[in-house]
Amino acid sequence: MKIKRILQFIIPLLILVSCVYQRPDMHTDMTVGNPKFDLDDSPVVLFDAGHGNFHDIQSTYKPFAMLLHNDGIVLSTHTGQFTEKVLQNVDLLIISNATGVEQKDGGMTSAFGESEILVLTEWIAGGGSLLLIADHDPFGSASSDLANAWGVGMENVWTVDTLRLNPEIGRNTWLEYNHENGGLGQHSILGADSPDSAIQRVISFTGQSLSYDSTWTSILQLSNSAQNYYTRADAKILSPDLSTHFPVPGQSQLITRQYGEGRIVIAGEAAMFTAQEVRIFFKTMRAGFNYKDYDNKKFVLNVIHWLLFEID
Repeated sequence: MKIKRILQFIIPLLILVSCVYQRPDMHTDMTVGNPKFDLDDSPVVLFDAGHGNFHDIQSTYKPFAMLLHNDGIVLSTHTGQFTEKVLQNVDLLIISNATGVEQKDGGMTSAFGESEILVLTEWIAGGGSLLLIADHDPFGSASSDLANAWGVGMENVWTVDTLRLNPEIGRNTWLEYNHENGGLGQHSILGADSPDSAIQRVISFTGQSLSYDSTWTSILQLSNSAQNYYTRADAKILSPDLSTHFPVPGQSQLITRQYGEGRIVIAGEAAMFTAQEVRIFFKTMRAGFNYKDYDNKKFVLNVIHWLLFEID
């Protein structure tokens, strides 16, 4: 009888696991036609794995790591706190979906201590580069203190923009940015350094919005119709209840700036930087630079090249 009860628990669990998952799509085209770098002389690029990060380069961000590898970049992980010594010889630091301690209101404490934020600020001012990625609820609260150090606001929300929706896709939180809808800003990341790397269309796959001041340049620009919803369920149906959302006109999902001698890119959506396969029971979706007919793969490379001073 004991074995029977165990099987009654395990079998439904196995069925659920096989029907609901989020995993890297390693069948994605991750080739790079003209690599910028040489693996034997790679810039020093560090991927954060020490702040409860949801994404890592062994699973969900493995396609991202492989894409960079094919561009001649060796990606290393760091599992501790950020100190002056740790960052001393690092050219680029990448942080994706750090987490803190969950709070009663559903948010999180800061993933980064005050001393780490000071170290990062001084390191960037001295010439380092940072790619900070913080997704939809609850990841905004974990990175908000760090973003606030440069005047950027984050919240625990789900962003919708009816003027950035592609009706053929039909997902309220999957936003398309192109020149026609005014979603692509003016920056060398978008024009890059050749026609082959010019960006025409980028898609994001459910994220948050970012508030910013005039020291920043918006790359993925939200429209004046953008709304932040407090729950995914309300965002999914575009709830008309005014208590479920608030307007965020003119905010952005990806911004960039020069800071002292260094550079910063902050993104409010994480899936666009990698390639994932998401299965929910009988439906399988692709999310990331494996989503056809978009320039996310080139966009990721352009962002990295700009942060590494390969694009002016």
